[in-house]
Amino acid sequence: MQLLLVRHGESAGNLTRRLQSREDPLTERGQRQAREVAAFLAVRDDLRAIYASPLARAFETAQIIGAATGLAPIPLEGLAEINVGEAAGLTFDEWFEREPEMAQRFQSEGLDFVWPGGESGRELATRVAADADAIISAHRLEAGAVVVVSHGGALGWLIDHLLHEPRDQWPQHQLLNCSLTEVTIDPDEQAVTFVCRNEVGHLSPEPEEEAALGRLPE
Repeated sequence: MQLLLVRHGESAGNLTRRLQSREDPLTERGQRQAREVAAFLAVRDDLRAIYASPLARAFETAQIIGAATGLAPIPLEGLAEINVGEAAGLTFDEWFEREPEMAQRFQSEGLDFVWPGGESGRELATRVAADADAIISAHRLEAGAVVVVSHGGALGWLIDHLLHEPRDQWPQHQLLNCSLTEVTIDPDEQAVTFVCRNEVGHLSPEPEEEAALGRLPE
């Protein structure tokens, strides 16, 4: 089977660099990115299912992909991004200024730090791994591809889980908005092969990128 991992399109929180809530929406650029990855996936004839985080920015991305491919996204809570609880809506700098003692704990406790009203990085890793295993178990004997739409942090943990990395530090995988990471899973050997990681060639260049390439007038 193939796993097609898609990070959601640009969100309002990505743009303002704020810790995000469940309701944080896509920007206009994020919606365009979602349409572009949807068009790229729609030409494939091997898609079998779409699973998605239920958070607004990811589920909207999944719905756009679903509209293009004829598949209804299935929400899975385990694919949601880390719950930062009471800090949602703040930048890191604002949170550090408001909660200096909590910020010190965040830095010292690492993965075990529990966001007030939220969860820890280790809890995020555990639930992402559980849903990843459930998806693979449901489809591993099928020929075809399964799309998973989620978030940068959650997908980082999912990739670490596929690679059997120890959960002793935050994942190092940096995924761009609406990037595609394709993984082949061998059902017999239980081996994984990465076809591509963080691929964004299906997205149109941003205006600033085109200007840098000399495609736009000064």
